[in-house]
Amino acid sequence: MSTALDFDVIVIGSGFGGAISADLLSGQGHKVLVLERGPWRDTLPVRSMGIEDRAALPLGGRVFTHALRSVRIGRFRLPLNRKGLFEVQSFKGLHVASASSVGGATIAWGALVERPEDPAFWQDRHPDLDAAAVEQHYAKVIADLEAVELTPDTPIPTSIWDQLPAGGNRACVAAQEQPRLAMKFAASIDQAGASDTDAHGIERQSCTFDGDGFLGSAGGAKASVDFIYLARAMRQGAKVQALCEVSAIVPIPVDDGPAYEVRFKNLRTGKNETCKARRVVLAAGTLNSVQLLARSGGLAAMPALGQGFGANGDLLGLWTRDEDAPSGLVAPPFIGNINAPEQGDAALGIASLAWLKDLPVLRHLHKALSRRFLVVGMGADSGSGRIGFKNGRLTVDYDAARESVYSRIRGSFARLGKETGSKVWLIGKPLTVHPWGGARIGPDPRQGVIDHRGEVYGNQGLFVADGSALPAAPGRPPALAIAAWAHHVAGQVARSLEV
Repeated sequence: MSTALDFDVIVIGSGFGGAISADLLSGQGHKVLVLERGPWRDTLPVRSMGIEDRAALPLGGRVFTHALRSVRIGRFRLPLNRKGLFEVQSFKGLHVASASSVGGATIAWGALVERPEDPAFWQDRHPDLDAAAVEQHYAKVIADLEAVELTPDTPIPTSIWDQLPAGGNRACVAAQEQPRLAMKFAASIDQAGASDTDAHGIERQSCTFDGDGFLGSAGGAKASVDFIYLARAMRQGAKVQALCEVSAIVPIPVDDGPAYEVRFKNLRTGKNETCKARRVVLAAGTLNSVQLLARSGGLAAMPALGQGFGANGDLLGLWTRDEDAPSGLVAPPFIGNINAPEQGDAALGIASLAWLKDLPVLRHLHKALSRRFLVVGMGADSGSGRIGFKNGRLTVDYDAARESVYSRIRGSFARLGKETGSKVWLIGKPLTVHPWGGARIGPDPRQGVIDHRGEVYGNQGLFVADGSALPAAPGRPPALAIAAWAHHVAGQVARSLEV
């Protein structure tokens, strides 16, 4: 049966997985469409790209109108603003926050670039997967993001070395190994905010230390994939459609191999639309990707779908400093990692609240905020959680009490508070921004949803390139692992189109 196809590849989602896939596949001459449910954000780089339809970042007073897209508690979901940045979902054992924007979670990420905690992360996941074939992409991603290693000499107003100076016989100290930050810093603090333009007209400012954080980076100091990868993909002919929410991926019959129809709602017009392609790359984020696979009628059965889910040990808290400590409202989004005796293999870090500096609140509250920092913990959890569906609704079964990583993190931050005389308050139920698994790689369809190429078992031509594909918890920020996997998957998609 002959069916007209609109594209060679449809990419669903525009974070690391989707943007890298679109960049590499369009660069090889393939006709690519990217569908993203969120909007383009109004930043300096995006304006310089010529994008006219932009939504505001939730900075300053707009935090009250543009921070939340929707909130879900149990069976009840409250839609708030289709152009809001965060979707927050609360399940029995876990809160999950995900971002909706062209650029995906990179609009709101902490710009941390680290390898997985386990050096053998990609080994023995599938008999035909060569771990080196994935790991070879780490260096390319680091170079693309221009990620720089955080050191005592990095030109920033406050760092972990300022907050935890050497001496004092403390056990909680600045970690010897610090992460790379995908941030653009000026040569000196006095030059903060300086801008430049690349050969393609994309303009960026260096970090201004007052708004380049988890609510977005208005000047583009924080690297995000909308201008790092998607801008190039568009120059290569890829089409990016924002505010398009995909509802189903349906196999369609063609004469010469697999093909799919992707159904989506155009959130601008309210109309339901469709498009067809030979290949589909699913990169909508962990929960959304698993949900799409479960709800798409006509796909071959996936017995392992929803299994092997985890939260990467994410745990957040608040560290209150004394009045003499350097201000947390004049800082980059992340100031450094710490070491503590109780942490084991967990990672512990301190993030600033500089992104709240322009919040329209009373002056005395600004002073209180300047003394507070986020404490951030993460580490490898077991992957014993499950994503499921009940009466058409997504469910998550996750028992944080059975995950020892949380007790280690709590113990470490209790030690930090005791040694510094500065109270550390930790959230009760974990809030993760790094959910993983549910459509993970495995040696066969009973143990995984995708094979060594990222292709869904039994569904030829359908690939997964986001955090849902990860075989285990990275134990560190997952961006680098996801980006490397996306490079690998895009190469496999390209090879399949050559056959």
